Amino acid sequence: MNKKTIITILIALVAMAGQAQKHLPAFQYSKEPAVLSGQIIGNNQQITESVHVRYSLKYTSGMGDALRQTSAAVDADGRFTLSLPTGTTVDCHVAVGECRFICYVVPGQTVTFTLDLNKLETQGLANALTFSGQLSDFNHDLVYATEQGIDPETIYRDIEAKRNMGQLANELPEKSEQGYFHYLDSTYQRVNELIDNDREIGQAYREFAKAVNRYEWGAMMPFCGQSIQYAGIDTDEAYDAFEARLKQRLEVYMKDDPWANPVLCYVMWSMPETFVDSYVSHPVKLPTDYQQCHLASKFLEQMGAQRFLLTEVQKDSVLTFLPELAQDVLDYNERMERELSFVSEQGMSRVCTLPDNADDILATILKPYNGKPVLLDLWETTCGPCRLAFKDMHDKKKDLADRIHFVNIASENSDLATWQRLIPNYIGDHYRLTKQQLQSLHSQLPCNTSGVPIWVLINADGTIHHAFTGWRNVDDMMKEINQVLQ
Repeated sequence: MNKKTIITILIALVAMAGQAQKHLPAFQYSKEPAVLSGQIIGNNQQITESVHVRYSLKYTSGMGDALRQTSAAVDADGRFTLSLPTGTTVDCHVAVGECRFICYVVPGQTVTFTLDLNKLETQGLANALTFSGQLSDFNHDLVYATEQGIDPETIYRDIEAKRNMGQLANELPEKSEQGYFHYLDSTYQRVNELIDNDREIGQAYREFAKAVNRYEWGAMMPFCGQSIQYAGIDTDEAYDAFEARLKQRLEVYMKDDPWANPVLCYVMWSMPETFVDSYVSHPVKLPTDYQQCHLASKFLEQMGAQRFLLTEVQKDSVLTFLPELAQDVLDYNERMERELSFVSEQGMSRVCTLPDNADDILATILKPYNGKPVLLDLWETTCGPCRLAFKDMHDKKKDLADRIHFVNIASENSDLATWQRLIPNYIGDHYRLTKQQLQSLHSQLPCNTSGVPIWVLINADGTIHHAFTGWRNVDDMMKEINQVLQ
């Protein structure tokens, strides 16, 4: 083989290597877990004992099933291996001590990284991290772009935070509808320029980042009405005209069918209904692979969030249209069927009412339960964390049913039909208060009552042990419950 031939082969190999990550791998499903492995380099004082990873599934029941967390011990050489049953291509939030970064993994394949803690202190994260295996160049670019402040997700997350805090309007050059959209459009252009102008970013991440930018730009449009006080929108006619203008903007956004871009599968956490509701000219075209994911999420949401089991016709549809995900969906249906039948058969859910002339709402509610601790759960059907708490606490409630009373309180703010449909599956006694009764009850509670869920633990003698707002996890709740059971 002559020198010219060798050079030609080498050039071809380099070109092939360069093209290997020109595009992202297909969004895919697999029963095989993704593997994340690596090595932490540093002295004994620097190396942490474990690596923690948080990731989300792309199809969930709508009851908090998406979030997954796992960890692996780091051995004496700083090495670790994690098996992640993701089911789909997904991003992972990795924590090594105080160091945090995001990388993508693919089911059935291995992503490996080396983290040099010495370089981390002096040269920054992008220089301290070296990836190998699947998506190595892309993952490095992701870390680099985030560190450089040109990651679209981070940029729009900051905008969303300002919007939620009511700060966004104060930063706009013109506090008007036109000013908001000019700000949004200029942000979109600015982010694209940042991505294009940084020559260190490879093609795979560049393609990804620009798709993220387009997605986030579109996702911000429907929220504009919550971000600013629009001059002149003080009548139904004016609001209808504004809605029409918003739809026109969404038409422009959707004209190239952005969901047909497979890259968007990586970033499409919310369902496409965000745009479908406002986009009317023709149906949204989902990528073929993602279509299964979307349909699976709808069936799981029906079972998990709405508490409706699959019909026989739906089971046939699952087998026909979801070949890769059918068994997961059907297994979840069987699990829900067992759970719901247990609550019904044991009579562990009751509807209760208060007398119309009740003055002391708290005392009236607690009167039937004197002599045993009580856990009051103030919730509403529209509250996601409230319904997640019912799901998470289900098994504990079954175990503790003879030691503590569970009392669940909703109000007229919850749709009656939805409340009636849900409560047969939720363990405990159920009250639905008028707004006046709820306000009276709130005045008796020693905690912030501006949100839900609100938890009130009552001692066996009827005194309040502890009251608090929000849902964290089962372990924290059981610590509180065990104190009143002692």
